[in-house]
Amino acid sequence: MRVAVFHPGAMGSQLAAQLVRAGHEVHWVPDGRSTASVERAEQAGLIGTSFAEAVGAAEVVLCSCAPQGALEVAEQVGRAGFAGVYVEANPLSPQSLTEAQSALPQATFVDAGVVGPPPTGGPAPTHLMLSGAAAQQVAELWSGTAVTPMVVGTEPGAASAAKSAYALYNKGKAALAVLAFELAAEHGVTEALTAQHIRADAGSLSDPKLPERLRSVAWRWGPEFDELAQTLDAAGLEGDAARALRQVWTKLT
Repeated sequence: MRVAVFHPGAMGSQLAAQLVRAGHEVHWVPDGRSTASVERAEQAGLIGTSFAEAVGAAEVVLCSCAPQGALEVAEQVGRAGFAGVYVEANPLSPQSLTEAQSALPQATFVDAGVVGPPPTGGPAPTHLMLSGAAAQQVAELWSGTAVTPMVVGTEPGAASAAKSAYALYNKGKAALAVLAFELAAEHGVTEALTAQHIRADAGSLSDPKLPERLRSVAWRWGPEFDELAQTLDAAGLEGDAARALRQVWTKLT
């Protein structure tokens, strides 16, 4: 199977690397990308081509990028007349997902969401949530790899909801831990806070450098929480909770 991937970041490059290991021919577009992206793509075994060549010959397009870039990629691929299977692997709200799908009128649209670390064969599993008419077909692309596909629905939206629910819990905890460390630091009681990490529900409090370590991902997690807020709103739930936590990532950016 010939696949085009946009863009090989920390997650996208590893998803693509697993496709290469499964025997697929995976292309990417190096034009305008960073040196780090080039290095990741080379390590993953990806083939660099022009946009027209990558999309024109692809049977599948995989979009795995920061959520703020997802719609632009969908529009570019849609304008190229892509009529294969488009895998939208970004954490998007129902509204954003609908916009992305509308930008690809000739494609078969599959909603996807990654839960877990980049797939490298380590102890923590990488689950690829999938939903849509061709979800099972997409799942089979990663057969025998370090990616564990999970078909969670027949319509786009289910996979993003599954990913969003976990992200709200997992990254929401991280945001609260950042706030806890900042509050403790303000009052000079950081050691008293970190001493509580021995409790079963307080593992995140073992590292007072957590806020600084999360600075490198805040640029991606902030927009993800924007999408989470809209997803909660659409479900009739408390979107303002995600908007409040989004401010933690704004401050760290």
